[in-house]
Amino acid sequence: MLILVAGVSGNMGQKLVHSLTSRGHRVRGLGRDASKLVPHTYALLDDFVTCEVYYDSAALDRACAGVDGIICAYGMDPRLQLEGQLLLLRAAERANVCIYVTACWNHDWSKLELGKHEAYDALVSFRHHVEMTSDIKPIYVFNSIFAETLFSTIGHGHVGPDMPLVWDSSTKTMNIWGTGHSVWYWTTEQDSAEFTAEIIQRNDAAQGGCWNVCSGANSLLEIAKVYEQERDVQVKLNKLGTIDDLREKALKARKEGRKTDYRLYIGWFYQLYAIDGTWVFPKLDNDILEVKTTSLVEFLKMHPDI
Repeated sequence: MLILVAGVSGNMGQKLVHSLTSRGHRVRGLGRDASKLVPHTYALLDDFVTCEVYYDSAALDRACAGVDGIICAYGMDPRLQLEGQLLLLRAAERANVCIYVTACWNHDWSKLELGKHEAYDALVSFRHHVEMTSDIKPIYVFNSIFAETLFSTIGHGHVGPDMPLVWDSSTKTMNIWGTGHSVWYWTTEQDSAEFTAEIIQRNDAAQGGCWNVCSGANSLLEIAKVYEQERDVQVKLNKLGTIDDLREKALKARKEGRKTDYRLYIGWFYQLYAIDGTWVFPKLDNDILEVKTTSLVEFLKMHPDI
């Protein structure tokens, strides 16, 4: 297959190149600047189409021409998630491409209503709009939280100053709401790319649908214990309050904040929905896909800086 990876220079985009080419597929990249690609990743591409703005229809048409499938690996900016993906999907329609993987490696928002989680509102809108207006049936890969994001790695997901985070890398502290026993699904970025590569090459890929995959499922207390054993350091457990306390805090932050600055409070809702059951997978599709997942210990060994 010749597969277009849109947003190829990002974290997921570059990993997808390796996962796809290792399976014998050819990859065309689409992005703003080819120089952002690691040289050995760029060398794996069949070609690269420059698209300086997401609404450059001519560039999108060139990128989609002749490909067998498309994987959108745009970032979390809501303009890219909604406007950018719709323009890319329309280019796919013009090129008669029927396999399209949505940029949604995140928690399972498939049952969420608009307004419940601002970070996913654009994706919820995209899904409903496409169902009403297109014959393309997109693929949605729900992997819960990236392991890189769970461990507060800058540049990976909604991680930054003044954001409510689970893990404080500077003090080795696990911030816990509730009992700490709620199960969090987590997936490494590389495993997410591997799952996606397996899904897009399936004979039924054009049928689209929702996939639920993960590298592992652990409580925050279990994750802290594994970290202590692997790093031989003590993790501080910072108990912050009950689920009801967190819900009150999240709703208050939303009410007092601005929607344009949702990133400053959305972390409370990520954590709330992780422990109140909202993010629980309705199924798990790992067994259908031939992917050897990464254990938590293996992930920590790969990232000694965490």
